[in-house]
Amino acid sequence: MNERAKRLLATRGAIGIFVGLALLLTTVGELALAVAPEEDSGPRRARRDRESNDGALPESENDWLDWSEATRDVGNWFDKETSKRLREEVLEAARRNRERWPEFPEIDDAKGKSLGVRKIEKGRVVFRTDLPSSPEVDEIPEALEAAIAPICEFFSIDEERFADLKIEAFLMGDVDKFISIKALDGPPRFLYGYSMADRIYAKDQKLGYYNRFLLTHELVHTLMHEIFGDLRPRWYSEGSAEYIGLHEWDPERGTMKLARIPDSEESTPGFGRLNQIRESVESGEVPTLDDILRFEPRDFVDVSTYSWSWALVMFLYNSPKYKKIAEVMPYWSMLDEPNRLFVDAIGDRWDEFELDWADFIRRIDYRYDFVSSSISRAKTTDENPDLDEGATVAIDAARGWRRTGIRLKAGESYEATAEGRFDFYVPEAEKTLEFEASGAGFDYFRGKPIGRLELVVLPDSEKKTYDDFYRPGSAPSIHQEEPFRFDAFRDPRSRDGRKFPRRAKKEPIFASPDDAGDEGFSASDDATYPWSQALGFEGRSLELRPNVSGELCARINARPGDLRENKGSVRVTIRRK
Repeated sequence: MNERAKRLLATRGAIGIFVGLALLLTTVGELALAVAPEEDSGPRRARRDRESNDGALPESENDWLDWSEATRDVGNWFDKETSKRLREEVLEAARRNRERWPEFPEIDDAKGKSLGVRKIEKGRVVFRTDLPSSPEVDEIPEALEAAIAPICEFFSIDEERFADLKIEAFLMGDVDKFISIKALDGPPRFLYGYSMADRIYAKDQKLGYYNRFLLTHELVHTLMHEIFGDLRPRWYSEGSAEYIGLHEWDPERGTMKLARIPDSEESTPGFGRLNQIRESVESGEVPTLDDILRFEPRDFVDVSTYSWSWALVMFLYNSPKYKKIAEVMPYWSMLDEPNRLFVDAIGDRWDEFELDWADFIRRIDYRYDFVSSSISRAKTTDENPDLDEGATVAIDAARGWRRTGIRLKAGESYEATAEGRFDFYVPEAEKTLEFEASGAGFDYFRGKPIGRLELVVLPDSEKKTYDDFYRPGSAPSIHQEEPFRFDAFRDPRSRDGRKFPRRAKKEPIFASPDDAGDEGFSASDDATYPWSQALGFEGRSLELRPNVSGELCARINARPGDLRENKGSVRVTIRRK
């Protein structure tokens, strides 16, 4: 270890771990900021398991900052004038923090040329690679340059802030060549890619889209760190880089569209996060929202943490109820407790947040339509229905779950009758067909016929905060825990493997639980409860015998990306038997 590195580590509380690590690549290893493509199996997976790294870029220790009391009150961040002042305060602190970034040794381009390392400059990007010339490789600097403007637009930041920016990007086939030209300080231990100050790196993944995704992911980290001063909380910074990095590159027009909801598996080759979440839901190994909020840098040696972080960030930015919270979160990255501010922003809507999240992860799919899928209120024919006489509600075929306002009591029996036909889009036929409540028998989504009307009872629940949900009694809260501090010398291999915990046992919603939900699931371990307990119509009527009291919810089963193509509704009448 050189003397400068020792001095930096000794004073890391003032300077920040980020700077210390920038000069410690040979002694503690670089830190992975992106993960392998979907084709991560066999020898590649074995190598990943053998190589050790300690997760993502560590949070900086900004102990030198003295924040105003106003930054700690989440309400101030949603007041127009106060929030403007606080954002300016953060951006100024980030600007000062930028001055602490390390200076790198100059790249030896003459030696690089002799080793076959090519240099391509485009605008603010200086790109070096030892890969053979091809359109997919040679267009990368242009794509990265084109990505800077939409990243700034995503965060509502003036691009002029980066007028003098220079990004050095490296796509490496033979890492030793980049050590020789002083792009690296020694043999790297990172697996796929990382960001360090204004340098971004990726190892060649043999997929043009995924190489571009990795470097865009790292570019997002660099710009977020420069704009907002830090990368906290970890789930948010990694999830943002994953979400924004999903792109559509048009080489003819030289445009990059970022933050894309994947259209299909083929549109994002190598990006297997969506399928991984589906597999986790099916197996029951699903993190709670509390687990995700507590992801630490060292947790990101596990690909699943990237998947769940991506899903949560995409969910927040696209859900009408939570978008404003997501948009202000990057300004909290330098503050003392960014997670606490997020929890406070949700407030006593945590029960609603859990329900929305459970519905999303159960139905996550390509082309997911967040607006149409959002849980919303339906209109009944009577605001105070007499269920002995019957209450009728119209369920829109173009929307997700609808809360009907009709309350059912545990232990009583009800009959639901459906009337009407609606136009329902069938992607295989590429046209709409006319359906009734029983749906189609030739196409399924999540194991249920598309077009089938489903009903479920939403159990009664008072409004809950995060602490009500996860910290009953005297258990420690996320508000009380010490912030995570990165230990550069801790051995990551000593970390025990862990599976996500099971949920507390819940009451099955209907009296015949074998007829509800997915085969093999029970209410005690299902992260998508209560939505997975829905009963579907097989004819024009359905008998309901709820075990729990609550509000009746209804929807017509559809792929979330197809909802807007549907037209019409079905009328459902509920009578007490």
